[in-house]
Amino acid sequence: MVKIVIKAVGMPNSRRPDILIRWFCEAFGLSDNEEGNGIEFTILRNLAYAAYENRGYSSMELKEQVDIGRSTIVYHLNKFIEAGLVVKRGRRYYLRSTAMSGAIEEIEYDLNKEMMKLLDAAKEFDRMMESSIKKGKREALNERIEGKVIMGDDIVGEEKVKERKILGKKK
Repeated sequence: MVKIVIKAVGMPNSRRPDILIRWFCEAFGLSDNEEGNGIEFTILRNLAYAAYENRGYSSMELKEQVDIGRSTIVYHLNKFIEAGLVVKRGRRYYLRSTAMSGAIEEIEYDLNKEMMKLLDAAKEFDRMMESSIKKGKREALNERIEGKVIMGDDIVGEEKVKERKILGKKK
């Protein structure tokens, strides 16, 4: 599962590659410190530079470049994978594309695809609500609020399951 976080962070004035890599880490919510000199910066810098040579790194190779345990390297690599910037092929890790712009474009494509699914579901929800209200059948949605008790029908797969929620607990 990919969990992409994008923070609205002002673009740096400097156009040096290392400054932009720090900015990418911060914009993707991957930096643990304000200076951006942490392990995230080192990993992304190494993988970004390697991408232009069409190569990747193993976790052991990355570990050799910093003074921390391999498990910590793997933890941070997994954060990059979760963010969609890095992929793992065999025992090696690669920037998602052979160029940073390609990686960002691929992430944008994935985001747009997921947003279209959300939009389609939202439109279907709106149609159901409008239809229900036009028919004057709010009860057709099978929701009724009485104090702190919510009664409702949820559809799970093909089955209808009656449930009663009291203060967020199923009974």
